[in-house]
Amino acid sequence: MKRRHLRIALLAVCLVASLTASGWSQVNSGSTGADGLLVVSGGVTTNINMADHPNGTYNYTSVVISNNATVTFTPNVNNTPVVWLVQSNCSISGTVNVAGNRGLSDTPGQGGPGGFRGGNAGSSGTDGLGPGGGGFGIIHGGPGSYGSLGQTNGFSGPGAIGSLYGSIFVIPLQGGSGGGGSRDTSGGGGGGGGALLIAASGTIQVSGTIDARGGGGPNSYGGGGSGGAVRLVALTITGNGKVYAKGGYDSTFCTRGGDGRVRFDTYLNNFVGTVDISYTQGTQFVIIPTNGPGAQLTITSVGGVPISASPTGVITTPDAVIPALQANPIPIVVQCTNIPTNTQITVTVTPVNGPAVSATGHNNTGTLASSSATVWITMPHGGGFISATAATSP
Repeated sequence: MKRRHLRIALLAVCLVASLTASGWSQVNSGSTGADGLLVVSGGVTTNINMADHPNGTYNYTSVVISNNATVTFTPNVNNTPVVWLVQSNCSISGTVNVAGNRGLSDTPGQGGPGGFRGGNAGSSGTDGLGPGGGGFGIIHGGPGSYGSLGQTNGFSGPGAIGSLYGSIFVIPLQGGSGGGGSRDTSGGGGGGGGALLIAASGTIQVSGTIDARGGGGPNSYGGGGSGGAVRLVALTITGNGKVYAKGGYDSTFCTRGGDGRVRFDTYLNNFVGTVDISYTQGTQFVIIPTNGPGAQLTITSVGGVPISASPTGVITTPDAVIPALQANPIPIVVQCTNIPTNTQITVTVTPVNGPAVSATGHNNTGTLASSSATVWITMPHGGGFISATAATSP
């Protein structure tokens, strides 16, 4: 009998959610307010040069992007995503643009902030950059992928389609990947869409546009970059605007980059606008996961298979390979740091194809400083991603 194996990619960062036992707690963006008030007036295009924020994190008191105003970004040397932490409210009536750039006939498109550039064109051409970069192709560069696979639409001579990566929680925050360059027709790949996190202690209103689309290839040759990432975290999310995170495409739709990722974390989702890809919603209020002495969760084994301390979270290079014939349910061991004992720990498995499944357990072995939980879960077949969360009372 042929043995199938379950390929599991763990989230590179495990999550801890702080929730009250009953009712809604406040959402704390963590903003210090050090960057003051951001106001962009109507009819004005403002470019934010991120050079003076090498980690990409801005601490605002409030944000107002007026109607017909546009905000663009010059990436910093580290090419970090854009993170806006807002003490009160964020109102976007204009446009916040972190989109990837289109490839040209001989040069690749640059990614948006936190995104990756496309591949070079010509006889010495290259693959698109990023974990889901499209492959270099003889005629057509391969499309980049992210939350969904890019598409070649049956045209001849395409480079390889990029790999899926990332998580539904959009943690860690990652941008889109570039499309591959083409050889014979000299088309540079499109850049991947950038990544934007806005966390507000009050309300996020989007009645304008947030654009994290991938860049297309030139004409019909360079591969399209994948869409980027948008994550909104607030007590309330409202508005009738648009959030874009689709992949880029060329003028004849020979290739199209895969979709990016969009996530709303909120108690009240009153948004009635348009999101151009499928997005997820929840109440996962970890904004920037802490390192060091903060509360931490680490998945240390799956079905008895030890997990590296630095999991990749990439399905093509799985962090665990479990024989499909192993009997369900399968034990997953979660190491907890600075989390009270007997806290409920939830493990979620999100297959590449099919609905997510979850199971719970408690970290009833150890102490506050170091404890562990064993969660037994009925594992679906096929590759997928595993994450762990903890719900505690503040």
